[in-house]
Amino acid sequence: MITRRRVLAWTAAVAAGANAARSLGAGNPDQALKDRIFYRSDARYEPLRLASTWNARKPDRFPEAIVLPENDAEVIAAVRLAAARGWQVGSCSGRHSWNATHIRDHALLINLARLKELSVDPRRRLATVSPAWQQQAFNKILRERYGLNFPAAHCVGVGLGGFVLCGGHGWNVQMFGLGCENLQALDVVTADGELIHVDEEHHSDYLWAARGAGPGFFGVVLRMYLRVHPLPSQVVSLSYVYPAEVIDELIAWVDRTSFPDYTEWTLMRCNYQGKPAYRIRAGAFCDSARQAKMAVALFDSCPVLARAVLRQITVPAILPGDAETPHELSPTGARYFVDGAWVNGSAAEVYALVREELANPVPTQLSRVQLSGWRVAERKPRNMAYSLTARAYVAPTAISYDPSDDARCAAWAKRIVDVLKPIKVGAQLNDDNMPVNNGPYLSAQAAARLETLRAKHDPERRFVSYLS
Repeated sequence: MITRRRVLAWTAAVAAGANAARSLGAGNPDQALKDRIFYRSDARYEPLRLASTWNARKPDRFPEAIVLPENDAEVIAAVRLAAARGWQVGSCSGRHSWNATHIRDHALLINLARLKELSVDPRRRLATVSPAWQQQAFNKILRERYGLNFPAAHCVGVGLGGFVLCGGHGWNVQMFGLGCENLQALDVVTADGELIHVDEEHHSDYLWAARGAGPGFFGVVLRMYLRVHPLPSQVVSLSYVYPAEVIDELIAWVDRTSFPDYTEWTLMRCNYQGKPAYRIRAGAFCDSARQAKMAVALFDSCPVLARAVLRQITVPAILPGDAETPHELSPTGARYFVDGAWVNGSAAEVYALVREELANPVPTQLSRVQLSGWRVAERKPRNMAYSLTARAYVAPTAISYDPSDDARCAAWAKRIVDVLKPIKVGAQLNDDNMPVNNGPYLSAQAAARLETLRAKHDPERRFVSYLS
């Protein structure tokens, strides 16, 4: 939707881009990036490289330089500098890519962390936001100032850029849609170093790709225009922990229960107080106190509720939370091996394949396997790069603080996905493990279209793409 404010902002951005172009054209390509670019010989380079991925398990890849831009013009200058020197370009916002697909050899890394634009039009329910905004800070502003909400990620610290571009499975997809489904428009720096505004009517190839291509997107996103939603009148957080021996009853209950769209839940094989356990973690996004009570009653209907070693109901709740807690499922500072598989099968069919692995100890006390899905009707994405879903989703997450655990954690995550191959449909970019799991992440048709568009808009492959 075009507004006078957007036109004025767009005009200013184009002017800034022109200034950057003149600076580069004057024969001093570094001048536009003075105090913003750090080469491998700089003392700050390695700390910046390590900080550009949240996972404490860092990649053994080294960009030629790292840029920390503070405005549109500096992003344009960075892309044009890379082109002049024959480098590829990677970019990051929240740094939560598990395998740091943005960090590449022979490339320029653009870290967008310093770009923090945010404006909200509550009447149109539209937020204009820089991709480096972390989802919990974004939602806190939406909630407290405007009574609005965005379906952001399940853990704190996730940047909006990678979350939305990779599809965006957040709280609560069935009600609010995928993050990428809420992407209405965006401003992009192209492979030619040009700044363009993208929507359904202008440069629509880019919008199609931005809705789910993830690391395969051929541009640098400077700002996103996101549809936001009214905040539910009541949000309920539910957590139940059951001993491992009741798993058969839990699986049978999942298969015969219809979960309404205003709820989201996952069943996790984890450890609780040092013992094997299964945790049901759920959220309910309700339009009334009555609906909130119905949600609690639904999860209390589990026939082995009396065996639960923990039942915790929080009303009102904030999902996702505003800050990391001491009991965070994905704590900062840990080493992660993450993978995932979309599968077509009932809960019983999925469990039959992973039963033996789940009966064994998880590799560390914090590691878990998440099983979720099984809706009456799953969402079917349309007209976007995001194109692959199935009845259920299984995600092993190995978490450690000790590098000596790496081989064991990696092998465990791979085994979980490998045993699901008979019913596996594909993988999910938000949980990508591309060096090991080759997906697919998109449908065959969408993957073919993406490569056609890349050849059209980025023929020299200026922007890095998938690791696999």
